[in-house]
Amino acid sequence: MIEPLFRTSAGVGFAIPSSTVLKIVPQLIQFGKVVRAGLNLEIAPDLVANQLNVRNGALVLQVPGNSLAAKAGILPTTRGFAGNIVLGDVIVAVDKKQVKNKAELSKILDDYTVGDKVLLQIQRGSENFELPLILEETSS
Repeated sequence: MIEPLFRTSAGVGFAIPSSTVLKIVPQLIQFGKVVRAGLNLEIAPDLVANQLNVRNGALVLQVPGNSLAAKAGILPTTRGFAGNIVLGDVIVAVDKKQVKNKAELSKILDDYTVGDKVLLQIQRGSENFELPLILEETSS
């Protein structure tokens, strides 16, 4: 039998902030899973948003028809008649907290729970408006 040359650890460790543990452990005990609040829509990856000249905010790609976001009137990105891309809504703020990209939107929403009501600042073309929305349970 040939013995491995190295038997040591690479010294890689992982740490979880205590604030995250305090939030997640009770959910694991109660539900057997982590319950996250979200908008129940698909946001474009930052690279895609940048390619579509969306430099500030989170570009909405898809909105499930049965979601609260769809009922509130959030518009997804679509294709026009000529095959051109028609940008959907861009979420630029949640409760006055600026959203610069997809990751920042997720980070902001981590502070909320399912059922919380938030006020989204939406950019639709050259128009800006606010839209109230109740957060749903999300898997992402």
